[in-house]
Amino acid sequence: MSSDNQTAIEFKGAGLEYFKIWIVNLILSILTLGIYSAWATVRKKRYMYGNTLLEGSSFEYHASPITILKGRLIAVALFIVYTVVSQVSPEAAIIFIPILIVASPWIIWRSIKFNAKISSFRNVRFGFEGALSKSYLYFLVIPFLLPFLLLPLVGSSILTIFSGSFEESFLIMFAVGYLAFILLIPFIKKITMDYYINNHRYGQGSFSTTLLTSKFYAIYGIFILAVIGVGIVTSIVMGLFLGGIETVFEQGPAPEAVMSIVFVVYLLLFIIMFWSKAYLATRVRNYVYANTKLDGEIQLGSSLEVMPFFWIYLNNFLLILLTLGLAYPWAVIRVTKYTVETISVANTDHLEQFISQQQEQQSALGDEMGDVFDVDTGIDF
Repeated sequence: MSSDNQTAIEFKGAGLEYFKIWIVNLILSILTLGIYSAWATVRKKRYMYGNTLLEGSSFEYHASPITILKGRLIAVALFIVYTVVSQVSPEAAIIFIPILIVASPWIIWRSIKFNAKISSFRNVRFGFEGALSKSYLYFLVIPFLLPFLLLPLVGSSILTIFSGSFEESFLIMFAVGYLAFILLIPFIKKITMDYYINNHRYGQGSFSTTLLTSKFYAIYGIFILAVIGVGIVTSIVMGLFLGGIETVFEQGPAPEAVMSIVFVVYLLLFIIMFWSKAYLATRVRNYVYANTKLDGEIQLGSSLEVMPFFWIYLNNFLLILLTLGLAYPWAVIRVTKYTVETISVANTDHLEQFISQQQEQQSALGDEMGDVFDVDTGIDF
């Protein structure tokens, strides 16, 4: 786990301990109609942070439940307004969609700033200084406006001049826009990771990373080829099972056999999904960590492996399914323990030089709106 100049991060959390926190949080959140969820969030994150240690020192989570509750109540109120308006007048509710889309980069930006500010290690706070304009560029313009609006509109206008049919040309260009969005995914992942890491701070220190777009396309290219290969094999297996179903029905009804076949087919689909998730998370994270430093002196590292990560995902899914959700805390602990303990930090003696900087107070509104409206940053670091 450690070498001459590398130290692995430890995670001391346990399934039973976290289960006690989780079940109390769940019951109290239900009994208080969600009000306690702010305290539940703080209890959960303080447990996770407090059990994550580097050289014997734990990380800390400083958010106030009241601060989170204020932001959450505002976000819930907006969500209720949207729900009521959509019931009274679905047409009027449509206006909320572009408003939410336009607000999403701001929500993501505020969420990142808030979560950085309330995190610390050895009494030194983290921080995020990314510009809001870059958030709009990376989370709205490039991923959505560029492929789905600019390309289709410009392209359809050009095609209309030659074909005279706006409808047909627009459909063609929208398809082109969707293809452009797919092709942009590795590039979007790269620029968002650049934005996220290069604007993070630890005290007066700055994180930095140098990532290659070509590396992200290579990772996603291998991923696509692997999924296609697995998809072909799965199709063959499903074809054999479908042939088995025909035989079953020819010989007479046998519901148990049919259910077994359906179960196997669904299991194969989940296997593909979990392997895909494990592969992308492993390859991207290992590459990003290997190219990330703090003040050019402290080097991060990650040693995630695809198959162990895949088995954790698959086993967790089956465990949660068989226990009707009660095993969820153990599943969370297993994933957290593996992902945390595969992180290493080199030259940790340089950490002593950092001092905490005063940072402006940030509202929790952005973070909690992201939870209510299910807006994810798409960044896993």
